[in-house]
Amino acid sequence: MESNEVKVLKRALERQKKARAQAEKILEDKSKELYDTAEHLKRANVLLENLLNERTDEVNAAFLNIIDPYVVMDLDFNVIRSNESAKEFLKFNRLKNEVNLSRYVHPDFAQYTAESIQSLLETGILKNYRAKIVLPDNQQKYVQINASLIYDRKANPIAAQGIIRDITQEKDVESLLKNQQEQLKESQDRLATLIKNLEMAVLLEDENRKIALTNKKFCDMFGIQANPEDMIGADCANAAEESKDYFKDPEQFIDRITEILKNQETVLSDELQMTDGRILERDYIPLFNDGVYKGHLWSYRDVTLTKTFRQNLQAEKDKYSGIIANMNLGLIEVDLNGQIQTVNRSFCNISGFEMKELVGSVVHELRTANNKQIIDDKDIAQLKKGQDSHQMAVFNKKGEQRHWLVSSAPRFDEAQRAIGSIGIHLDITEHIKLQLEKEKLLSKLEQSNESLKEYAYVVSHDLKSPLRSIEALASWLSNDYGDSLDDAGKEYLKLIQDKIESMENLISGILAYSTANTSELKNTEIDLHDVVSEIEESIYIPENVKVIAPEKLPTIIADRTKMHQLFQNIISNAVVHIEKENGKVEVLYQDKHGFWEFCIKDNGVGIPKKYHKKIFEIFQSASDDKKSTGIGLSIVKKIIDRYNGEVWVESEEGKGTDFYFTLEKQTLNSNLHEDIASQKVI
Repeated sequence: MESNEVKVLKRALERQKKARAQAEKILEDKSKELYDTAEHLKRANVLLENLLNERTDEVNAAFLNIIDPYVVMDLDFNVIRSNESAKEFLKFNRLKNEVNLSRYVHPDFAQYTAESIQSLLETGILKNYRAKIVLPDNQQKYVQINASLIYDRKANPIAAQGIIRDITQEKDVESLLKNQQEQLKESQDRLATLIKNLEMAVLLEDENRKIALTNKKFCDMFGIQANPEDMIGADCANAAEESKDYFKDPEQFIDRITEILKNQETVLSDELQMTDGRILERDYIPLFNDGVYKGHLWSYRDVTLTKTFRQNLQAEKDKYSGIIANMNLGLIEVDLNGQIQTVNRSFCNISGFEMKELVGSVVHELRTANNKQIIDDKDIAQLKKGQDSHQMAVFNKKGEQRHWLVSSAPRFDEAQRAIGSIGIHLDITEHIKLQLEKEKLLSKLEQSNESLKEYAYVVSHDLKSPLRSIEALASWLSNDYGDSLDDAGKEYLKLIQDKIESMENLISGILAYSTANTSELKNTEIDLHDVVSEIEESIYIPENVKVIAPEKLPTIIADRTKMHQLFQNIISNAVVHIEKENGKVEVLYQDKHGFWEFCIKDNGVGIPKKYHKKIFEIFQSASDDKKSTGIGLSIVKKIIDRYNGEVWVESEEGKGTDFYFTLEKQTLNSNLHEDIASQKVI
C-alpha cells in the first residue's frame, strides 16, 4: 500500500508532465508562427529591395491597389514611397517637397515614438503603434501603425514600411466610453454614499438574496453588531426566520415576506408592529434589467412618533369636534363662493334650518318662509372677508328677525391660500331687546335726573327764602329787643340763629351733592399748589393748626371747581378736629403711572374704625358736631368716582387720620360726565 507522500509526488509528477506537454505545444505553435512571419518578411524584403533598387512604374501601380495609407521611409523618417491614400491622409505631395514623418508626431508622443522605433530596429516588427499626429493644416489625428523593417541582400536594414489606419473616431468613442464609465462610477459612488447616509434603513439584495449594499441605519434598527461593509455578500435566504422574534406576529411577518418575494411587485408603506412598541413602514422595490429580475431593495422607516402624533391628533380632533358639535355657539364654514361646508347643531337651532338644508347650499340663496334672505348682502360680504366681530340682523326659517353676534376669521389651505372663512354665531336677540329697554330706562332716568336737578334748585331756592326771612327777623329781635330779653331769651334766640345756619348749610350741601356727578366737567391744567393756597385763605383754620404742602404739587388735568371742592372738604374736615397745641395737616402725593395718589394727613382726634366706610355715605358723620351735615365726604367720593379713582381712610383714635384718594390722569380732550363715570364697574 502506497503512502500519502508517494501519492502526492505522483500527482505532482503528472501535473509537471501535463504542463511540459502544454508548454511544448505552445512553443511549437509560436515557432511555426515565427517561421511563417519570417518567410513572409523574406518575400516582402525581396519585393521591397527590388522596388528600391529598380524604382519601376509597376511598383507604383501596386501601391495604388492598397486602400489604407501605405508609406515606405528610410531610417531617418524620410518618406521614400507612398500611395495615394497616404498622400491624401497625410496631406503632402512628395514630388514637391521632402516629407519627414517625425515632424508629424505630437510632442506628447515623442518619447513613446522613440521607444517604439528602437523596438522596431531590435525586433524588425512594430505592431499596434498608436499615437497622435499633427497634420500640416494643424488638424490632429490618432493613428495606428503596423510596420516592419526592409533589409538588403546582405540582411542590413535599409528602410521601414508601414500601413497607417485612422483611429480618431475610435479614440473619440473610447474617450466617450471612458467618461461615461467614470460618470457611471461616480454616480454609483454617490448612490452608495447616499444610501449609507439615508435616515431610513436600506437593504439591497441581488437575485440570489445576497446582500449587495446596506447602511448603518439598518444595522442600528435591527440591533446588528456589524459594519455595513462587512455584511456585503451575506446570504439573506433565512433572514426572515432569524429575525421574526422582533415582530409582534412572527408567522404573519414570514408569510408576508414570502408573498412579496413571490409576486415581485412594488409594495409601499407596509406596516410592521415590533415587540418593543415601535412601528415600522417597509417598502419593497424589485429591480429588473431588460425584463430580467436582478434583485430587490428593502427600505424601513421608524414611524412610531408619526403614528402616535396622528393618533393623538385624531383624538384631539374628535374631542374638539365633539365640543364644537355640542357647544351653544353656532359654527359655520363657507368657501370663497359663500357655499356652506360645515355647520353644527347649534347653528341649525338658531337659524331654524336642518343640517341637510344648509350643507352644500349657498348662503345668499337661503330664503325664509317670508322669502327673505337669511343673511343680507352686506353681512355676506363681511362673512367672506373674515372680519373680526360684527352684528348681523338675520331672519330664521320662520321669517322672524333675529340678531347674531358673529366672530369670523379666514380659512387657509396648506399653501396659505385663502379658501373661505369660519364664523362663530351667538344669538343676542334677547340681549338686544334688553339693551333697547335699558336705553329707554336710561332715557327716562335722565329725564328724571333733570327733573330732580330742577327740583333741587327750586327746593333750595324756596327753602332758603323763608330761612333768610327768619334769619332777618331773628337779627331784628336781637338788635331791637336784645336788652329786654333775659338770659334764657337770649339763649333761645341764639339757638334759633344756629339752627337757621345749620339748615342753610344742609340745603347747600344737598344741592352740591345732587350736582356732584351730573354737571359736565371742564378739564383744564390746574396747579394744585394754587388750589391748596386758595383753600387756606378761604376756610377757617384754628391758630393751633398749620396746613403743610410741598413747594411743588403736581399740575393735573381736571375740573378746577371739583378739585377745589374735593381738597376743601377733606382739609376743612381735618382742621376742625385737631385739639393738639401743635396741630398739622399735610398734603402729600405720588405719581402712580396712570393715576395720581394723594394723602391728606392730620394729627387730630382720629376716626373710630367702625366709621371708616360710613363717613363717605350721605348724612353719615363720625363727629358729634351739630354743625356737621354729613354730606362733605360723600361729595368727595362722588368727585373721585367721576375720575375713576378710589378713596379710603386709615385712622387710629387719638393719633390722627390719613385720607387717601386716587385720580385717573386725564387729557385735555377728556370730559367725563355721569354716563362715563358710571361705566367704571361693569
